[in-house]
Amino acid sequence: MEKKEIEELLNRYQTGQCTEEELAWIETVYNKIQKNTNIGLTDDIIKKDLYDIYKTLPQPQKSKTIYLWQRVAASAILVLSVSVGIYFYTKKPDSANNLVQTSAKGNQNNFAPGINKTFLTLANGSKIYLEAAPIGKITDQEGMRITKIKEGIISYTPIPNHNNPANTKSINIITTSKGGQYQVILPDGSHVWLNALSSLKFLTSFTEKKRGVELKGEGYFEIAKNKSRPFKVLTQYQEVEVLGTHFNINSYEDEPTTATTLLEGSVRISQLKSRKSALLKPGQQSNLKDYGIIQVDDVKTDNVIAWKNGLFQFQNSDIKNVIRQLARWYDIDFEFKGPIPNIKLWGEIHRNTDALKALEILSYFDLKYTIVNAQNRKKIIITK
Repeated sequence: MEKKEIEELLNRYQTGQCTEEELAWIETVYNKIQKNTNIGLTDDIIKKDLYDIYKTLPQPQKSKTIYLWQRVAASAILVLSVSVGIYFYTKKPDSANNLVQTSAKGNQNNFAPGINKTFLTLANGSKIYLEAAPIGKITDQEGMRITKIKEGIISYTPIPNHNNPANTKSINIITTSKGGQYQVILPDGSHVWLNALSSLKFLTSFTEKKRGVELKGEGYFEIAKNKSRPFKVLTQYQEVEVLGTHFNINSYEDEPTTATTLLEGSVRISQLKSRKSALLKPGQQSNLKDYGIIQVDDVKTDNVIAWKNGLFQFQNSDIKNVIRQLARWYDIDFEFKGPIPNIKLWGEIHRNTDALKALEILSYFDLKYTIVNAQNRKKIIITK
Protein backbone atom coordinates (compact mmCIF):
# COMPACT_ATOMS: atom_id res chain seq x y z
CA MET A 1 0.00 0.00 0.00
CA GLU A 2 1.62 3.23 -1.14
CA LYS A 3 1.73 6.49 0.79
CA LYS A 4 -0.79 8.09 -1.58
CA GLU A 5 -3.24 5.26 -0.94
CA ILE A 6 -2.78 5.69 2.81
CA GLU A 7 -3.54 9.40 2.51
CA GLU A 8 -6.67 8.68 0.47
CA LEU A 9 -7.76 6.08 3.03
CA LEU A 10 -7.37 8.53 5.92
CA ASN A 11 -9.32 11.16 4.00
CA ARG A 12 -12.15 8.66 3.56
CA TYR A 13 -11.96 7.82 7.25
CA GLN A 14 -12.30 11.47 8.27
CA THR A 15 -15.37 11.87 6.05
CA GLY A 16 -17.00 8.61 7.20
CA GLN A 17 -16.68 6.85 3.83
CA CYS A 18 -14.54 3.85 4.87
CA THR A 19 -15.65 0.27 4.38
CA GLU A 20 -15.76 -2.11 7.37
CA GLU A 21 -12.48 -3.65 6.23
CA GLU A 22 -10.80 -0.26 6.00
CA LEU A 23 -12.07 0.73 9.44
CA ALA A 24 -10.71 -2.51 10.91
CA TRP A 25 -7.39 -1.92 9.22
CA ILE A 26 -6.99 1.57 10.64
CA GLU A 27 -7.86 0.23 14.10
CA THR A 28 -5.19 -2.44 13.75
CA VAL A 29 -2.58 0.08 12.64
CA TYR A 30 -3.42 2.35 15.55
CA ASN A 31 -3.16 -0.46 18.10
CA LYS A 32 0.18 -1.63 16.72
CA ILE A 33 1.73 1.83 16.70
CA GLN A 34 0.38 2.65 20.18
CA LYS A 35 2.20 -0.41 21.56
CA ASN A 36 5.46 0.68 19.97
CA THR A 37 5.64 4.35 20.82
CA ASN A 38 9.11 4.00 22.29
CA ILE A 39 10.65 3.53 18.85
CA GLY A 40 11.48 6.29 16.41
CA LEU A 41 8.65 6.26 13.88
CA THR A 42 10.40 7.23 10.68
CA ASP A 43 8.58 7.34 7.36
CA ASP A 44 10.20 4.04 6.28
CA ILE A 45 9.21 2.23 9.47
CA ILE A 46 5.65 3.51 9.25
CA LYS A 47 5.28 2.44 5.61
CA LYS A 48 6.73 -1.02 6.33
CA ASP A 49 4.45 -1.54 9.35
CA LEU A 50 1.37 -0.48 7.45
CA TYR A 51 2.16 -2.73 4.50
CA ASP A 52 2.89 -5.76 6.72
CA ILE A 53 -0.35 -5.28 8.65
CA TYR A 54 -2.39 -4.81 5.51
CA LYS A 55 -1.07 -8.10 4.03
CA THR A 56 -1.99 -10.13 7.13
CA LEU A 57 -5.23 -8.41 8.11
CA PRO A 58 -8.09 -10.96 8.52
CA GLN A 59 -11.53 -10.33 7.11
CA PRO A 60 -13.55 -8.20 9.57
CA GLN A 61 -16.35 -9.78 11.56
CA LYS A 62 -19.83 -8.33 11.60
CA SER A 63 -19.69 -6.53 14.91
CA LYS A 64 -20.01 -3.08 16.35
CA THR A 65 -17.08 -0.85 15.41
CA ILE A 66 -15.55 1.44 18.00
CA TYR A 67 -14.47 4.35 15.85
CA LEU A 68 -10.92 5.44 16.32
CA TRP A 69 -11.83 9.02 15.50
CA GLN A 70 -14.25 9.09 18.42
CA ARG A 71 -11.55 7.79 20.77
CA VAL A 72 -8.65 10.00 19.86
CA ALA A 73 -10.11 12.70 17.59
CA ALA A 74 -7.00 14.47 16.28
CA SER A 75 -4.99 14.06 19.44
CA ALA A 76 -1.34 13.45 20.13
CA ILE A 77 -1.65 9.65 20.15
CA LEU A 78 -2.49 8.88 16.55
CA VAL A 79 0.69 8.34 14.52
CA LEU A 80 -0.02 7.10 11.03
CA SER A 81 1.83 9.15 8.42
CA VAL A 82 4.07 12.19 8.62
CA SER A 83 2.86 13.30 5.22
CA VAL A 84 -0.78 13.17 6.30
CA GLY A 85 0.03 15.01 9.51
CA ILE A 86 -2.35 13.50 12.08
CA TYR A 87 0.46 13.07 14.53
CA PHE A 88 2.22 14.44 17.56
CA TYR A 89 5.45 12.48 17.85
CA THR A 90 7.95 13.48 20.53
CA LYS A 91 10.93 11.94 22.24
CA LYS A 92 9.18 11.80 25.62
CA PRO A 93 6.41 9.20 25.30
CA ASP A 94 6.90 7.92 28.86
CA SER A 95 5.25 11.07 30.19
CA ALA A 96 1.98 10.36 28.41
CA ASN A 97 0.32 9.22 31.63
CA ASN A 98 1.11 12.39 33.55
CA LEU A 99 -1.88 14.34 32.31
CA VAL A 100 -4.20 15.60 35.04
CA GLN A 101 -7.77 16.27 34.03
CA THR A 102 -10.43 17.39 36.48
CA SER A 103 -13.43 17.70 34.20
CA ALA A 104 -16.47 15.55 34.86
CA LYS A 105 -17.75 13.18 32.24
CA GLY A 106 -20.74 14.56 30.42
CA ASN A 107 -19.39 18.10 30.34
CA GLN A 108 -17.44 17.65 27.11
CA ASN A 109 -19.72 20.04 25.24
CA ASN A 110 -18.48 22.85 27.46
CA PHE A 111 -15.17 22.57 25.65
CA ALA A 112 -16.39 22.60 22.07
CA PRO A 113 -15.22 25.28 19.62
CA GLY A 114 -16.83 28.67 20.06
CA ILE A 115 -20.09 29.41 18.23
CA ASN A 116 -19.68 31.27 14.97
CA LYS A 117 -21.14 34.73 15.62
CA THR A 118 -20.27 37.07 12.76
CA PHE A 119 -21.62 40.59 12.66
CA LEU A 120 -21.79 43.02 9.75
CA THR A 121 -21.76 46.66 10.84
CA LEU A 122 -23.30 48.91 8.20
CA ALA A 123 -22.42 52.53 7.43
CA ASN A 124 -25.32 53.80 9.58
CA GLY A 125 -24.05 51.86 12.59
CA SER A 126 -26.68 49.12 12.53
CA LYS A 127 -25.49 45.53 13.01
CA ILE A 128 -26.61 42.39 11.22
CA TYR A 129 -26.07 38.95 12.74
CA LEU A 130 -25.01 37.10 9.60
CA GLU A 131 -25.67 33.56 10.88
CA ALA A 132 -29.32 34.50 11.41
CA ALA A 133 -29.69 36.27 8.06
CA PRO A 134 -31.46 34.20 5.37
CA ILE A 135 -29.77 33.25 2.12
CA GLY A 136 -30.27 36.03 -0.44
CA LYS A 137 -30.26 39.81 -0.40
CA ILE A 138 -29.33 41.41 2.92
CA THR A 139 -29.54 45.09 1.98
CA ASP A 140 -28.56 47.73 -0.60
CA GLN A 141 -26.07 50.50 0.12
CA GLU A 142 -25.25 53.35 -2.28
CA GLY A 143 -25.39 51.32 -5.45
CA MET A 144 -23.97 48.14 -3.90
CA ARG A 145 -26.01 45.03 -3.10
CA ILE A 146 -24.97 42.91 -0.12
CA THR A 147 -25.98 39.28 -0.56
CA LYS A 148 -25.58 36.19 1.58
CA ILE A 149 -24.59 33.63 -1.05
CA LYS A 150 -24.59 30.70 1.36
CA GLU A 151 -23.72 30.01 4.97
CA GLY A 152 -20.42 31.70 5.76
CA ILE A 153 -20.15 33.87 2.63
CA ILE A 154 -21.44 37.32 1.70
CA SER A 155 -20.72 39.33 -1.43
CA TYR A 156 -20.81 42.95 -2.56
CA THR A 157 -21.94 43.50 -6.16
CA PRO A 158 -22.89 46.69 -8.06
CA ILE A 159 -26.60 47.23 -8.63
CA PRO A 160 -27.19 47.50 -12.40
CA ASN A 161 -28.13 50.94 -13.75
CA HIS A 162 -27.76 52.55 -10.35
CA ASN A 163 -26.47 56.11 -10.15
CA ASN A 164 -23.93 55.78 -7.37
CA PRO A 165 -23.01 59.10 -5.70
CA ALA A 166 -19.45 60.18 -6.45
CA ASN A 167 -16.78 59.64 -3.81
CA THR A 168 -18.97 57.63 -1.47
CA LYS A 169 -17.35 56.96 1.90
CA SER A 170 -19.70 54.36 3.33
CA ILE A 171 -17.73 51.93 5.48
CA ASN A 172 -18.69 48.40 6.51
CA ILE A 173 -17.03 46.19 9.12
CA ILE A 174 -17.23 42.40 9.40
CA THR A 175 -16.30 40.96 12.82
CA THR A 176 -15.87 37.28 13.74
CA SER A 177 -16.09 35.68 17.19
CA LYS A 178 -14.13 32.97 18.99
CA GLY A 179 -14.46 29.82 16.95
CA GLY A 180 -15.82 31.79 14.00
CA GLN A 181 -14.77 32.25 10.38
CA TYR A 182 -16.30 34.13 7.49
CA GLN A 183 -15.68 34.88 3.84
CA VAL A 184 -16.48 38.11 2.04
CA ILE A 185 -16.36 38.88 -1.67
CA LEU A 186 -15.41 42.55 -1.96
CA PRO A 187 -16.80 45.03 -4.53
CA ASP A 188 -13.87 44.38 -6.91
CA GLY A 189 -14.30 40.58 -6.79
CA SER A 190 -11.46 39.95 -4.32
CA HIS A 191 -12.05 37.18 -1.76
CA VAL A 192 -11.13 37.48 1.92
CA TRP A 193 -11.36 34.70 4.52
CA LEU A 194 -11.44 35.95 8.12
CA ASN A 195 -10.15 33.80 10.96
CA ALA A 196 -11.58 33.79 14.50
CA LEU A 197 -11.59 37.04 16.53
CA SER A 198 -10.82 39.14 13.45
CA SER A 199 -12.34 42.13 11.69
CA LEU A 200 -12.24 43.64 8.20
CA LYS A 201 -13.05 47.29 7.54
CA PHE A 202 -13.62 48.53 3.98
CA LEU A 203 -15.51 50.93 1.70
CA THR A 204 -18.69 49.46 0.28
CA SER A 205 -17.71 50.71 -3.17
CA PHE A 206 -14.13 50.97 -4.47
CA THR A 207 -14.65 54.23 -6.36
CA GLU A 208 -11.19 55.59 -5.62
CA LYS A 209 -8.18 54.83 -7.79
CA LYS A 210 -6.84 52.54 -5.07
CA ARG A 211 -8.57 49.62 -3.41
CA GLY A 212 -8.01 48.85 0.25
CA VAL A 213 -9.13 47.32 3.56
CA GLU A 214 -8.10 47.43 7.21
CA LEU A 215 -7.47 44.13 8.99
CA LYS A 216 -7.36 43.19 12.66
CA GLY A 217 -6.58 39.58 13.46
CA GLU A 218 -5.96 37.16 10.60
CA GLY A 219 -7.14 37.00 7.02
CA TYR A 220 -6.36 35.12 3.83
CA PHE A 221 -6.64 37.18 0.64
CA GLU A 222 -7.16 36.29 -3.02
CA ILE A 223 -7.00 39.67 -4.74
CA ALA A 224 -8.58 40.34 -8.14
CA LYS A 225 -5.93 41.55 -10.58
CA ASN A 226 -6.05 45.19 -11.63
CA LYS A 227 -2.72 46.77 -12.60
CA SER A 228 -4.16 50.30 -12.60
CA ARG A 229 -5.64 50.00 -9.09
CA PRO A 230 -3.29 48.53 -6.46
CA PHE A 231 -4.90 46.82 -3.47
CA LYS A 232 -3.68 47.74 0.02
CA VAL A 233 -4.18 45.98 3.35
CA LEU A 234 -3.57 48.13 6.41
CA THR A 235 -2.79 46.59 9.82
CA GLN A 236 -1.57 48.13 13.07
CA TYR A 237 2.10 48.31 12.06
CA GLN A 238 2.30 47.73 8.34
CA GLU A 239 0.81 48.22 4.91
CA VAL A 240 0.74 45.51 2.23
CA GLU A 241 0.42 46.57 -1.40
CA VAL A 242 -0.50 44.14 -4.18
CA LEU A 243 -1.79 44.13 -7.75
CA GLY A 244 -3.31 40.65 -7.76
CA THR A 245 -2.10 37.78 -5.59
CA HIS A 246 -2.79 35.27 -2.79
CA PHE A 247 -1.42 35.91 0.69
CA ASN A 248 -2.13 35.54 4.42
CA ILE A 249 -1.72 38.15 7.15
CA ASN A 250 -1.64 37.33 10.86
CA SER A 251 -1.85 40.57 12.81
CA TYR A 252 -3.37 39.53 16.15
CA GLU A 253 -2.41 41.91 18.92
CA ASP A 254 -1.34 39.07 21.22
CA GLU A 255 1.14 37.68 18.66
CA PRO A 256 4.79 38.82 18.96
CA THR A 257 5.00 39.76 15.26
CA THR A 258 2.81 40.62 12.28
CA ALA A 259 3.36 37.78 9.81
CA THR A 260 2.63 38.14 6.09
CA THR A 261 2.92 35.00 3.96
CA LEU A 262 2.86 35.01 0.16
CA LEU A 263 1.44 32.09 -1.79
CA GLU A 264 1.20 33.54 -5.29
CA GLY A 265 2.28 36.73 -7.09
CA SER A 266 4.18 39.41 -5.21
CA VAL A 267 3.53 41.83 -2.35
CA ARG A 268 5.40 44.74 -0.85
CA ILE A 269 5.47 45.09 2.94
CA SER A 270 5.97 48.61 4.29
CA GLN A 271 6.35 49.73 7.89
CA LEU A 272 3.93 52.52 8.73
CA LYS A 273 6.39 54.56 10.78
CA SER A 274 9.78 54.15 9.10
CA ARG A 275 8.40 53.23 5.63
CA LYS A 276 11.08 50.57 5.33
CA SER A 277 9.86 47.90 2.95
CA ALA A 278 10.47 44.37 1.71
CA LEU A 279 9.30 42.57 -1.41
CA LEU A 280 8.10 39.00 -0.87
CA LYS A 281 8.35 36.08 -3.28
CA PRO A 282 5.99 33.07 -3.22
CA GLY A 283 6.80 30.80 -0.28
CA GLN A 284 8.23 33.63 1.83
CA GLN A 285 6.98 35.11 5.08
CA SER A 286 7.81 38.49 6.58
CA ASN A 287 7.72 39.08 10.33
CA LEU A 288 7.48 42.59 11.66
CA LYS A 289 7.72 43.36 15.37
CA ASP A 290 6.08 46.70 16.12
CA TYR A 291 8.17 49.12 14.07
CA GLY A 292 11.31 46.98 14.08
CA ILE A 293 13.21 45.19 11.35
CA ILE A 294 11.29 43.19 8.76
CA GLN A 295 12.61 39.63 8.77
CA VAL A 296 11.92 37.47 5.70
CA ASP A 297 12.08 33.64 5.77
CA ASP A 298 11.04 30.71 3.61
CA VAL A 299 8.04 28.82 5.03
CA LYS A 300 5.62 26.03 4.19
CA THR A 301 2.55 27.95 3.11
CA ASP A 302 0.18 25.01 3.64
CA ASN A 303 0.91 25.22 7.37
CA VAL A 304 0.15 28.93 7.45
CA ILE A 305 -3.29 28.70 5.83
CA ALA A 306 -4.33 25.42 7.48
CA TRP A 307 -6.85 27.40 9.56
CA LYS A 308 -8.77 28.22 6.37
CA ASN A 309 -9.16 24.50 5.75
CA GLY A 310 -10.45 23.68 9.24
CA LEU A 311 -7.17 22.65 10.86
CA PHE A 312 -4.71 23.69 13.50
CA GLN A 313 -1.32 22.92 12.02
CA PHE A 314 1.84 23.27 14.07
CA GLN A 315 5.38 23.07 12.78
CA ASN A 316 8.11 23.75 15.29
CA SER A 317 5.63 25.91 17.21
CA ASP A 318 6.28 26.92 20.79
CA ILE A 319 3.70 26.09 23.43
CA LYS A 320 2.68 29.75 23.84
CA ASN A 321 1.82 30.01 20.15
CA VAL A 322 -0.24 26.82 20.34
CA ILE A 323 -2.22 28.01 23.35
CA ARG A 324 -2.88 31.41 21.75
CA GLN A 325 -4.42 29.66 18.75
CA LEU A 326 -6.55 27.42 20.94
CA ALA A 327 -7.70 30.39 23.03
CA ARG A 328 -8.98 32.17 19.91
CA TRP A 329 -10.95 29.14 18.78
CA TYR A 330 -12.44 27.69 21.96
CA ASP A 331 -14.74 29.69 24.19
CA ILE A 332 -12.47 29.03 27.18
CA ASP A 333 -9.82 31.05 28.98
CA PHE A 334 -6.28 29.67 29.21
CA GLU A 335 -3.63 30.54 31.77
CA PHE A 336 -0.05 29.44 32.45
CA LYS A 337 1.16 29.14 36.04
CA GLY A 338 4.85 28.98 36.73
CA PRO A 339 7.62 28.94 34.11
CA ILE A 340 6.55 28.21 30.56
CA PRO A 341 8.61 25.36 29.09
CA ASN A 342 10.68 25.97 25.99
CA ILE A 343 9.31 23.16 23.82
CA LYS A 344 8.39 22.81 20.15
CA LEU A 345 5.35 21.03 18.77
CA TRP A 346 4.43 19.50 15.42
CA GLY A 347 1.18 18.15 14.04
CA GLU A 348 -2.42 18.77 13.04
CA ILE A 349 -5.69 18.94 14.96
CA HIS A 350 -9.11 19.25 13.38
CA ARG A 351 -10.86 22.38 14.53
CA ASN A 352 -14.08 20.50 15.26
CA THR A 353 -12.26 18.64 18.06
CA ASP A 354 -13.18 19.66 21.60
CA ALA A 355 -10.54 21.50 23.62
CA LEU A 356 -9.77 18.63 25.97
CA LYS A 357 -8.88 16.35 23.08
CA ALA A 358 -6.66 19.06 21.63
CA LEU A 359 -4.94 19.49 24.99
CA GLU A 360 -3.87 15.84 25.04
CA ILE A 361 -0.75 17.11 23.29
CA LEU A 362 0.40 18.58 26.62
CA SER A 363 0.76 15.14 28.14
CA TYR A 364 3.86 14.52 26.08
CA PHE A 365 5.77 17.31 27.81
CA ASP A 366 5.16 16.66 31.51
CA LEU A 367 2.51 19.37 31.49
CA LYS A 368 -0.68 19.19 33.51
CA TYR A 369 -3.89 21.13 33.34
CA THR A 370 -6.77 21.74 35.67
CA ILE A 371 -10.19 23.18 34.91
CA VAL A 372 -11.70 25.83 37.15
CA ASN A 373 -14.72 28.11 37.08
CA ALA A 374 -13.84 31.80 37.05
CA GLN A 375 -16.61 34.40 36.89
CA ASN A 376 -19.06 31.97 35.28
CA ARG A 377 -16.50 30.96 32.65
CA LYS A 378 -14.38 27.86 32.23
CA LYS A 379 -10.65 28.39 32.62
CA ILE A 380 -7.89 25.88 31.87
CA ILE A 381 -4.78 26.41 33.99
CA ILE A 382 -1.60 24.80 32.64
CA THR A 383 1.34 23.97 34.91
CA LYS A 384 4.64 22.10 34.66
